[in-house]
Amino acid sequence: MNTLPTTDSTRLGISVVTSAWNIERLVGETIRSVVSQKQPGDQYVFVDGASADRTAEIARGFGDQIDVMISEPDDGQYHGIMKGFDHATGDIQGWLNADDILMPWTFSVVREVFDRFPDVDWITGSPSFLSDQGQLTRVYSKLPAYPRQFIANGWFSKTLGGYLQQESMFWRRGLWDKVGGLDLKYALAGDFDLWTKFARHADLVPVDVPLAAFRERPGEQRSSASEDRYQQEVKQICADKPRATAAWRFLANRGTVARSFARLMIRGSSPAIVYNRRTRDWQMTTARRSISRQSLGTLIEEWRLDRLGEE
Repeated sequence: MNTLPTTDSTRLGISVVTSAWNIERLVGETIRSVVSQKQPGDQYVFVDGASADRTAEIARGFGDQIDVMISEPDDGQYHGIMKGFDHATGDIQGWLNADDILMPWTFSVVREVFDRFPDVDWITGSPSFLSDQGQLTRVYSKLPAYPRQFIANGWFSKTLGGYLQQESMFWRRGLWDKVGGLDLKYALAGDFDLWTKFARHADLVPVDVPLAAFRERPGEQRSSASEDRYQQEVKQICADKPRATAAWRFLANRGTVARSFARLMIRGSSPAIVYNRRTRDWQMTTARRSISRQSLGTLIEEWRLDRLGEE
């Protein structure tokens, strides 16, 4: 793994950026999930794209708990994120969409993991999901493998490995600087492109605990509301990359059951970080695992629920 230097090994500062636009109903919960756990040296950057509702007003109500507040027209979410990272000072970085949340322990875990493992440059937590009402509805508890070449090739996509969860990602500042951040020519799949670039330089290391939750709002999120355009961008990003095996591609296009089975069967070796309850510390493990983030039992139960919904 590539090692990128930090500025302070005793207290690693964390910078989180949120880019928001017209999301007054949910933005307060998002902001609270960040500012409630900040420590000296941490930073929250909030970028509002000149919302027509109360989004900016709600953010300003948090006062100096938000370290950098920007409210001005921009060219979309990724443009706002890039502006936010221009102000980021932390050793560790991540961004949080304005309808998602961090877990209450996220800063503590992230800081300890990056401090304990100086060779780790990029981490993610267990995928977790919120309902539109803010209830935690799912946590994928199976520890997966994230083969670096799979990510670099764009194989963690909708039908192959499944998308990587952006809100759970944290990385060292040097990794972001090395790849130049987001490519603004992608309006919807900029994070997908960023992961392929990160993977050229660093392993994605899963931490066996939820770090953030994605709020499911069917039809409202940009990627779900513009699925065709999103997939066009993914196809463009992957155009010059190696393709997955013909067998994997065949199964991936045979429906959810076949796709999920393929993910369980495909295995790789990659590092992971787990908490040892006996020694009471985080430890690194490297083993061959499937790339699936769901166990066979969980997949069967979801299949049963889907069948019930069809009756």
